[in-house]
This record gives sequence, C-alpha cells and structure tokens, in this order.
Amino acid sequence: MLNQERLSLEPILLKTETSGLADEEDCGRSVSLEELRSAHTSKQAWVSVDGVVHDLTKFRAQHPGGSDFISMSAGKDVSKLFDTYHGLRQRRILRKYGIGKLIGQDLPTFPPADDFWLTLRQRVDEHFELAKIDRKHSPNTLRRYALTVLVICCLYWMQWTLMSPSWSFYSISVAYGVALAQYCVSAIHDGSHGAIGRDPRLWKLLLIGHDCFNGCSSTLWIYQHVMSHHIFPNIDGFDTDIETAKIGFRRIKSTQKYFDFYRLQALYAPILYVLLACSVRMDDFIFYFTKRRGPLTVNPFTLSQDVVFWGGKLFFVLTRIILPLSLWGASMTRVIAAFFLTDFTFSIVLATIFQATHVVDSAAFPRINPKTGNIDTDWARIQVETAQDYAHDQPLTTLFSGSLNYQVVHHLFPTVAQEHIPALGPIVRQTAKEFGVKYEVKDSLWSAVGGHIGLLRMLGTPPSSH
Repeated sequence: MLNQERLSLEPILLKTETSGLADEEDCGRSVSLEELRSAHTSKQAWVSVDGVVHDLTKFRAQHPGGSDFISMSAGKDVSKLFDTYHGLRQRRILRKYGIGKLIGQDLPTFPPADDFWLTLRQRVDEHFELAKIDRKHSPNTLRRYALTVLVICCLYWMQWTLMSPSWSFYSISVAYGVALAQYCVSAIHDGSHGAIGRDPRLWKLLLIGHDCFNGCSSTLWIYQHVMSHHIFPNIDGFDTDIETAKIGFRRIKSTQKYFDFYRLQALYAPILYVLLACSVRMDDFIFYFTKRRGPLTVNPFTLSQDVVFWGGKLFFVLTRIILPLSLWGASMTRVIAAFFLTDFTFSIVLATIFQATHVVDSAAFPRINPKTGNIDTDWARIQVETAQDYAHDQPLTTLFSGSLNYQVVHHLFPTVAQEHIPALGPIVRQTAKEFGVKYEVKDSLWSAVGGHIGLLRMLGTPPSSH
C-alpha cells in the first residue's frame, strides 16, 4: 500500500519539484546560448535542463551512467533526454549543480506532461512494483547476447577455415549478415539505452561490437538514435533518422522538394536499402570531422571514444578483408563477394525492422509551431502517434526484432529490458484508448512494411501544384 501511495504521488511531486527547481535557481547568473554551447570540453561540461544551466564538470566522473554520456551531452539542452532516463531522485541531485538561467532557447520545448503520460507512467511503475521485477534485469537477454556473439564467431570461422563449396560459402555469408543484424537489434540497441543491467561498463562493452563487428561508430549512433530520434521522432529538422539531402534518393516527408524520379521510389528505394551499412560507415567520417550530426554538435571525442572509433574501423577491415586474404589465402573474388553479400543482408534486415516503425503512412510527422518555435503536443503523445507497432501476438517476430515490434512501448520506456517490453503493450494500448491517443498496431511485419511502401507511394505521387 505504501509503495502504491508513493507511485501515485510521484507525478505530482515531480511537477512541483521541477517547478521549484527552476524558481529556486532563477536567482543565479544569466548564461547565454553561446556560453552553453562552448562548454563541451574535457575541462568544462555544462548542460541545460528546463532553462536552468548546470555545471556537471566535477560530476562527470561520478555519473552512474558513465562519464561518456555527460561528455556527449555537454553544451546542449538535454531537458527531455534527462526526463526520459531520470526520475525525481536525480532531479534532486541535479539541483546541486545549477549555476544560472539560460538566456535564449537551444531546442524546441514540449508542453508539460498531460494526464495520459502521468497515468501511463504510474501504471507501468505499478506493474513492475507489483510483479517485483527490475525493469533492467534480464538474464535471458544476456544469454541471447552471448549466443549471438557465439554464432557470429562460429559463422566467421566456418566461412574462412572450411573453404566450403560456393553454395554453402555464400549461404554462410547470408547467415552471418542475419546474425550481425540480430546483435544490432539486441545488444547494441539495449546498450545505447542502458536498458540492460545498471553497469555502464556492460553497456560500453555491448556497444563496442557495433564498431568492431559492423564497422559503424557506436558513439555517433548514440547521437543519432538516443539524443535525436528518441527525443524528436519524425520532427523535421530535429530527428536525424528522417534527415535528407536536398536531392535525396527518396522522398519520405512532405517538406522535401518533389522530383519526377520519385514516382518510382516505392520500387527502387527498398532495393537501395542494401547500401545502408556502407552509407553509415562513410557518414561516420563526415560526422567525425565536421563535428555535426544533423542538428546536434558532435563534441570532441574522449580518448576512449577515439580508441573505439579508430580501433573498430581497423578491426572491421582486418577481419572482413585482410585476414581472409592473408591468413586463409581466400581469393579476392570470394572475399569481396562475401563482404557485400553479408553487408547487403545485414542492411536489408535492419532496414526492414526500422523503416516499418516510423517511416510509414499511418505515422504522424509533427510540425514546429512557427510562431513559438516549440511543439504544441505533449512528448508522450508524440511518441505514440509517430510510430506503429506490429505482430504483438507473434513471439518469433518479437524475438527477431529485439522487441522493436513494440516500437511505441520502447519509445515511451527506452530503459526497459527487451524481455519485459511485451508485457507493457496492453497497458499502453488501454491507456491510449482511454485518453484518445491514436495507437497503431499492425497484424504482422509485412503489413507494417506495407505501411512504409504506402508512404513511398503517397509521397512519390506528384503534388497537385507540381
């Protein structure tokens, strides 16, 4: 009873505490946007939360989530990012580090949490409390990581030591790509959200696999996925997942200029998704040297981040190209063919899982209010309305996708281990229904993919003014 009382009071306390925090620290000095943005060095780490600037330089080494997350957040407004991963206790700790009020606005803001979000969060807290489950504890998920790594290593060894006939050699290449994709949707994804265990050393270990196995930067992935997409899903200019070039190969939002070749994008775009991994690796170097990732400044890499970035690239080239050629004496033809077959498979599996969740015809693409520069819809409602779930009654799809077929649930509660996510689906669905929030759940993966193709067709149709 006491626990339920505490849970029911926490949303009210959080509102009061947040308001009090800003009021209490308004008396501090004024901090300009330029000052905040420049405070992202090894000697200075400032962040803004709800208009209050905090100096976390000394706290960085003590941060339970690891110092790297402070280093990456430094110089930025992290209001919603903080709320997503922290609670009332962390708010109280944050008070100690306030140094003044931010003059100006770095990012669009959301209105205060409404009754939908407060009710939903309370119900989910009660679910874990009553079931006596730690939302981050999942031995089954850890076993899955270990099994996936074992499969990856075994497939790699089989491919280059057995020198199988062509049909089995290339079959192993395909299986290798599928296994790498599984590591992405499970270990890498969970590590980036701190959604497994409470030790940041585990999260970092899991993330290193992205650099070494896939040749893609885990640090830049966090900027893209955790600090951008999860905070501003489908919001043009702030969600790096829907960032497009002036003349992109596809049109996925109405704000893009239309070109005649988009008429066929529903046919050719899914084929080009095989180049996803190659594109990410090339972009890594661009973002690393330009210090930009969409709307976000990429802060100077720490020594450990640099070691992982460059060491991962070297390990990837060494294991995928150099060792097969030099150590096992494989022909260049086989090495190149295996590389691209694995890469294409890896890319298609990930593109299928990710494109079927947000870039679909049933998802909202919220706009910034041009008068205020802010967002008029509550953050939690946006998380629900900009995504779609699928195949809730298909355990194999849930396993295959790393529970990302519960995309809405994951966006609302990103720190929950994937094993526990399906149990939250009915809670979210019922609460959304009560508060009139549109919650889209497709019957299967293929109907969800159909929503993506539908969006490509819709936006590939010439606008009436064209």
